[in-house]
Order: sequence, then C-alpha cells, then structure tokens
Amino acid sequence: MDFNTFDQEQILSLLDIQNDGSIVIEGIEVIDNIKFVHISKKLEPVYCPKCMCRMHSKGIYTRKVNHHIMQDTMKLFLMVKQRKWYCKHCGLYLNDQFAFLERYSHSSNIVHLLILEMMKDLSVSAAYVARQFHISDTQVHDIFNAYVNLPRLPLPEYISVDEIFLDIGEKDRFAFVIMDFSNGEIIDIVHNRWGSTLEDYFLKIPYEERKNVKGLICDAYRTYLQLPEKYFPNACTILDSFHVVRLITTQLQVYINKVMKKYQKRDEERRNQKNHDTNQDHKKIKPSKEVILLKNYRWVLLKNRDEITYSTRRYYHKLLGMNVDTFTIEKMFLDLDKNFRKLREMKEDYIRFNDTEYENSDQIYLAINALIDKYTKSEQYIFSNFAKFLERFKTPIINSFIQVKVKRKSAREESEYYARLSNGPMESSNRKPKDLKRNSRGFSDFDYTRNRILWSTRKNTAVRGVPRHREEFKKPG
Repeated sequence: MDFNTFDQEQILSLLDIQNDGSIVIEGIEVIDNIKFVHISKKLEPVYCPKCMCRMHSKGIYTRKVNHHIMQDTMKLFLMVKQRKWYCKHCGLYLNDQFAFLERYSHSSNIVHLLILEMMKDLSVSAAYVARQFHISDTQVHDIFNAYVNLPRLPLPEYISVDEIFLDIGEKDRFAFVIMDFSNGEIIDIVHNRWGSTLEDYFLKIPYEERKNVKGLICDAYRTYLQLPEKYFPNACTILDSFHVVRLITTQLQVYINKVMKKYQKRDEERRNQKNHDTNQDHKKIKPSKEVILLKNYRWVLLKNRDEITYSTRRYYHKLLGMNVDTFTIEKMFLDLDKNFRKLREMKEDYIRFNDTEYENSDQIYLAINALIDKYTKSEQYIFSNFAKFLERFKTPIINSFIQVKVKRKSAREESEYYARLSNGPMESSNRKPKDLKRNSRGFSDFDYTRNRILWSTRKNTAVRGVPRHREEFKKPG
C-alpha cells in the first residue's frame, strides 16, 4: 500500500505514540512477516542547553525498537532515526529525544507498561512474558526492577507476621512477612527472620509509629513472640488459633503413625512365618485392613467432628472387601487402638473451646483453666504435654479471641465486618509466593521477588515516574 495514503496522526494514534508535532513517519514496510515503521524527528535548529549556542549535526544512527502495539500475527519494530548534535562552543553532545523511548532501551515505553501489567499475575514467569514481547527474560527483569520498587506501608493497629519459604540463599531461606490484619494487604517482606535482621528492621521504623500497634498475631516461634516486648510498647501478643490446633493434630498424626507401624510390624512377622512354613520367599505383603484404615481414614481422628459428612449410604469397599458407610469406617478406625476414642474426645474439647464466642475475657480464662486442669490429669501424654503448652501461652491464646473490624474483598464487592484475630489471611496469601516459586523454578534475587509479590498483591500500586538506572538495582558480580 502506498505510504502517501496514510495519515501520520492516525498512525501515531494507532501506535499509541503522543506527538507534539516533531515526529515524522517516513514509511512503513513489511519484510518476512515483520512490520517496520520508520520514525524520525522533524529537522529543526537545536540550541545548546549550557551556552545557548546553535548545535551542529554529527550524523544519524538508527535504533531498532520493539513496540508491541498492533502486534497480532506480525512483529512490529520502530526504526527510530536519532540525530547526534555537537556544540562547538562548549563541547556538549546531545541526541534527539523521544517521549516514548528511554535511553539505551530496546523497547518503547508502552511495552514496559504492558509488561508490568502482565507481571501482576504471579502464575506468569518472566520467561513467558519475554516470549510474548520478543525480548529476553533478562530485559523483562530489568524493566520490572526499573519501574517497580515498592515502599513499606504504614504499620496498622493489628499486624500478622509469618514466614514464607523462598530459599534464595543459605542466609535467606525463610523470608519474614508483615501483613495488615484489617485489610489483608502485605505491609512488607524482610529477607530473613533472624532476630538480628528484625532488630535492625524495626528499629529503623519511627518509635511513634510503632507505638500505634495494638497487637501482633503470630505462631509459637520464640522470636515472633518477643517482638511486642522489644519493639511495640503498646501491643499484646496474639497466638494464632490455627497453629494451636495444628499442634494437636501434628501430635495425633505422630501417634497414628506409631499405631500403624505396630500393625505393619505384625503383618511383616506373619509374612515371615508364612514364608518359613511354606518354604517360600514372598517379599511383598498385601496391606491388612488395619493398615488400609490407618493410611486412608485418619480423618476420623484428625478432622473436626462437626465437619465430617456422615452418610448411611453403603458401598462396596474393594480394598477392605466389605460393604461400608461413614459410620462403619469411623467405628472400625476407632477400634484399632484403645486410646483413639479418648484422644478424639479431648481434641474435640479444645475445638469447642476454640470455636465458642465468649462474652468477656474472664469467661475465656475460666474455660482455658478448666481445660488445662482436665488435660493435666489425663493419662494421654499428648494432652498432658499440651496442658503445659496452654499454661505457658495462656495469655496470647486468650488474646486471640479479640474481634476487630476488617475489610475483606470477595469476588464481587468489599465488605466490612468483625472478625477474630488470626493468621488466616496470611495463610491464604502465602500460596501466591509458592505459585511464583514453582513457576519461576526458584529465586535468586530477593529484591525482585519481594517487589513482584507486593506488585501482585497490593490493591493500589504505582510505578516510578522516573525509572531507575540499571546500576541502581543490579548487584555487582
């Protein structure tokens, strides 16, 4: 098509390039399914910004710039002609500048914005983005680092803390995450959870800001439990209820495995005796009904009883060789060990305590003391040990019953309601870094990883008005 039939302003508009009247479209050509748009600046006198003398042209060089707009089935490149200027009076050199193009960049600015938009999806790797824009993954990393460097958010009244496994280096295996409980936004991510690192981090936050924190939600990790005492003078420690319940279920898992090993050992002895009696050498053994139940139906003991869906509908269980329903499975499992029923009863006692809404802290105090007394007298060592844990962390557990107003965004809208303090929002948020780690096949740069997670999870983010130079974020070596 004859280029003269094109309207230059229309072409620039389609390319999403703003023109102040100084840009000229010299031509468009297609070679091997690739579009080339030739662009230059209108030739006008240029004056030195230092001495105001008229500058002299020192020739033209052409830059091949990737421009993703209008790239459907064809690649699109801007062939940008830049003139070099020289001031004979003061010796200054200048190049023609284009608003849509950064210095030394091989991609136009609109490509950078499209790349940043794609990078908000943590399931998308830098390599995938690079393939979409016909650039290298190193360029994608550099573009992201140049424009995105998100600051820490102000500390709210209630913060949640936890760690995520990034495994960036020997010293930075677990990153420390701080979250605003009220809205679920990540305040910041610190490269590790060491006490010395956290001391250096929190002491840099103004004391007046740290005084505003009323509560810190965490698990039973000692370093986290000591944070309010060290850095937040008006904050209480809140032990996340999920981690307390998980402590019980973990110990029950260990006990179930112990019972299962007993049955497996019995089955192995039976096999050896049978081999001896029949003069055979069978190495494999068919799992017994007890082992099948202990492997596949431990939810009978671990799951909250109120959450079990009971059904009287019977079906034939091929491995067990019999017709069963939920009640049959439950009874068979509990009959495998004399302690199973008592263990489940005591676990359910704590679940009821944990799920009850109390009118005041005095009621909670009385209820937890009753549990401690019952568990202490129990013959089940799992709960006699758990009683010591409850006694030690009684106050942080009672604090976990505090309810505060939160803002949560659902699929359709954002709503406000009162919620009990917990690390639930943190646990759900931790899945996203795991997705990023899996899709990226590991991390090597903490700052990039931190900004990528924050860029994806924060509600209101902004890119830098002036992108950083590569030297500002590229580590030596």
